[in-house]
Amino acid sequence: MRTYNLFDPAVLADPHAVFAQMRSEPGLCRVEPFGAFAAARYEDAAAILKDPQRFSSEALAITAEPPWLGPNPVAQALISKDPPNHARLRALVNRAFGPAGMARLEAQVWKVSEELAEAAVRRREVELVDAFTFVLPRDIIGYLLGLDPSTFSNFKRWSLAMGLITSATTPEQHEEIRFVVREMKGYLTEVIEARRRQPGEDMVSDLLRAEVDGRKLTDEEILSFLFLLLPAGMETTSQLLGNAIIYLARHPEHLARAREDKTHIPRFVEEVLRYESPVQLSFRMATQDVELSGTKIPAGSFVLGLVGSANRDERVFEQPDRFLPGRDKGTQHLTFGYGIHFCLGAQLARMEARLGLEALVSRVGAIRLRSPEVQWLPGYTIHGPATLPVELIPA
Repeated sequence: MRTYNLFDPAVLADPHAVFAQMRSEPGLCRVEPFGAFAAARYEDAAAILKDPQRFSSEALAITAEPPWLGPNPVAQALISKDPPNHARLRALVNRAFGPAGMARLEAQVWKVSEELAEAAVRRREVELVDAFTFVLPRDIIGYLLGLDPSTFSNFKRWSLAMGLITSATTPEQHEEIRFVVREMKGYLTEVIEARRRQPGEDMVSDLLRAEVDGRKLTDEEILSFLFLLLPAGMETTSQLLGNAIIYLARHPEHLARAREDKTHIPRFVEEVLRYESPVQLSFRMATQDVELSGTKIPAGSFVLGLVGSANRDERVFEQPDRFLPGRDKGTQHLTFGYGIHFCLGAQLARMEARLGLEALVSRVGAIRLRSPEVQWLPGYTIHGPATLPVELIPA
């Protein structure tokens, strides 16, 4: 069984060439630095993600609390729970992300998208991560949770630190992440206490009021969910928007088509989710000795579903390395997960990307990258630009 180092410069420079090689291997592969088994093919990755009996999400709790970090509330969050605890928690939080909740939120997403796009185009030369792609989901998640806008400036630093936990290697990174966990815990605990004293029309208050089978969430459960939601509610959409804008800049025919027909935008967004997945992998842990595609996996082993690879599996997607909005099976990518852990915020992320791009493309005739080389975010789990300096040519 061949071992691949996901942080090898050659892999980072051209991951899809390596993914194709991994998919051609018999069975699963081993990957470093995680010491894990890795499922590169769609069928195997989906099997891991949909089977909590054999592949537990408790792995996420373990990776969220490395020895140098200590207790981390996100380790107790919904994403790391298996049935039956998962079903109870999901039922409570699912209400806010249902169709009715999203319908109420759409006007706010449209308003923020329009304001940010107008301001960015007026500046013309602009760094779009801080001006648009991160700020849009940041402001929406802050609005959804009823948070004080004066605190929003902390969210990017918090989000980046939480996203680095699995790949942080230096003492400086470890200290920054420990500081952020303490800071977030103090801030979010104050928010929960304030909503308990004076409920409002926001998700935190909804979570405090909600009951399933006569039982409410504890403050600890709400804290862990907020620890998960705050970064996750920003990062996936931010990277989706950033990857989409890079593609529009490099392939102006898609910008022209989106300007001519905004019904092209949802198909375009879906293909960005598949082709340049903002989520590259998902951790699981084998609960028992198990065999998958001929590979024997001992109980207790880490197992990765390589989402970025599965989304380009030639066994599922015809011409997987071509960007084809509206393609057959275009919505069957694994970017938002599979099975009981399918992303709660998938509908919100799609809405933010659609309305954000509608607002931007309606105002520009061209998008020019000010550097041919994109500076990507560090780490491996999340894929998107760290910065995005562009020139926006008004329509």
